[in-house]
Amino acid sequence: MKKVIILFFVFNSSLIINNLSFGQTLQDAIKLTESEQFEKASEAYVSLIQREPTNGDNYFFYGENYFKQEIIDSSFKAIDLDSAQIFYQKGISKNPGNPINYVGLGKVLWYEGKSADAKEQFYKAVQIISPTNKTASFTPHQKALVDMKIAECYTKARNKDLQEATNFLNKALKEEPNNPDIYILLGDVMLEQNPGDASLAIGQYKKAADLDKKSCKALLRIGQLYNRARNLPEAIKNYDQAISVDPNFAPAYREKAEVYYRGKQYDPAITNYQKYLELNSGSLSARVRYASFLFLSKKYKEAIAAIQDIQKQNTTVIFLYRLLAYSYFEMGNCTDGLTAIDNFFAKATPKKILASDYEYNGKLLSKCGKDSLAIDKLKMAIQKDTSKSELNGDLGKALMKMKKYPEAINALNKKIKGGKEVDVNDYYSLGLAYYYSKQCGKADTSFMQIVVLRPDIPTGYLYRAKANTCLDPDSKKGLAKPFYEDYLTKIKPEEIDKNKDNVIQAYEYFLSYYFIIQKDYTSAKCAAKKLTELDPENKKAKAALKDPNVVKATCQQ
Repeated sequence: MKKVIILFFVFNSSLIINNLSFGQTLQDAIKLTESEQFEKASEAYVSLIQREPTNGDNYFFYGENYFKQEIIDSSFKAIDLDSAQIFYQKGISKNPGNPINYVGLGKVLWYEGKSADAKEQFYKAVQIISPTNKTASFTPHQKALVDMKIAECYTKARNKDLQEATNFLNKALKEEPNNPDIYILLGDVMLEQNPGDASLAIGQYKKAADLDKKSCKALLRIGQLYNRARNLPEAIKNYDQAISVDPNFAPAYREKAEVYYRGKQYDPAITNYQKYLELNSGSLSARVRYASFLFLSKKYKEAIAAIQDIQKQNTTVIFLYRLLAYSYFEMGNCTDGLTAIDNFFAKATPKKILASDYEYNGKLLSKCGKDSLAIDKLKMAIQKDTSKSELNGDLGKALMKMKKYPEAINALNKKIKGGKEVDVNDYYSLGLAYYYSKQCGKADTSFMQIVVLRPDIPTGYLYRAKANTCLDPDSKKGLAKPFYEDYLTKIKPEEIDKNKDNVIQAYEYFLSYYFIIQKDYTSAKCAAKKLTELDPENKKAKAALKDPNVVKATCQQ
């Protein structure tokens, strides 16, 4: 993308301009950006820059067009704001007296975590519009815009400064007390300050809607609040109001589609997303967002089809290889998934690689039986994002397959300690790792947690019996007996055939315990008879039934 943009400035683009409308204003282009019609907006900004090459506002809002697109599309890709930065810097070089591109450059730096450098750029912008600057004068709107855009950055970025955002918005209100966009941003700040109470935020959004009856953005925000509160009818109502104001306001259709999907109303969801695509006819970014939407909606087969359709015409969108790999994994297709993730790694720069890429690569390798390679990738994922403690579970299971039990124990304990997505499978894997390491007491403790979490299933009882057999190998204490008994009570009659080996193991234990340890020949005979029903050729049962003491005993089952 960067090379394409640079070429735009290097070569004469008069041939392109001949195909563009000279009647579009900057406000028209901004409206296209706000409607997420980014390609159409780009054409408009190209035209504006050709007509007014020294107007810094044109460069700033062209940069904003890329900035907003990157943020919206960042669900499954690392944010790369290089394209936006190019235009902010070009705007500064063409019109250094315009403060707004310093704000743009500061935003990029802030999102990259370079807060000191970002504030330096913000300071430059503020100084230019300061009353002490006698070399230039600015309108109230220009001054307010600087404050608003700085506040927006402090509010929307991951590393927020909500107090500073509020300070800048209060300054903006002094310049433009009736600007609805300021109240929208104030609502955004209030929502970030208190996510559990939307009343203050919605008040600001409604104030914006009162100031501008045609503010689609205000109606969209109100709808998003209702969506967040799972009041889906009210959310749709506000999105419909935005559409009635401007039928070409694409985000309202996208939001409606997502609301319908949340409500499991799939047909209207697809209809609204198709309308979104229709408004963005020919838009690559819209089609990419639709593919992402399908993935997030767990429509993996449809996501694969949408991605493949895009890639027939355009193979330059690197992140689609990622999404394709993820979708193949969810469909259980590790072979094609590995091809897709290999293509992604071959094309992506290090800046674009996420922890989830190593995660899915590891899971795909494990699913294809390449556990040694899977282990390396899962370790890389955990190293890249230490908060993903749940990945230690996948790592532990891969290590189990390689019989690396000490490492598996370490990984599985980290997964459980992390507390994320812990279930009986984690305790089962940990118990097995301890069991195969001959740490029978710890194995029993792990299997006990299965019984605590799922007392209704037989697994925990069976493996507690195995662990206690390990603790009591000659069965003198009968430690395994109560757990085998509980296991048999949990097995449903229709499940006995598929669990026959374990059921036989239980009765063999009973036979040995009663016959050898307890000398309870009646109980031993019952166990032996049950064994012969399950396994007519069972040698232990046959031998016991020939014993004179057992022959004399009477078993009434």
